[in-house]
Amino acid sequence: MSARTGDRSEAVADELWGRVRTMAARLAQLEAADALGELDDEGRGRLAALRLRCSRAAERARMADELADRVAEVRSRRRP
Repeated sequence: MSARTGDRSEAVADELWGRVRTMAARLAQLEAADALGELDDEGRGRLAALRLRCSRAAERARMADELADRVAEVRSRRRP
């Protein structure tokens, strides 16, 4: 595949990592609030859910990176 045929694997991976960074920033804020004892039960529940979502998002981004690397490798082998 080439960029001409619609390969967006690198762009998708970059978008996913952007989402992970955004979630991680929010996670850091909630963890700081939790460390200060500022979260109630509902806040700690949101923190736990965000940790899980962030972990899953990071895994998806990692897989997208691996796919982009494989596509780039195939592309480089096909070049004359």
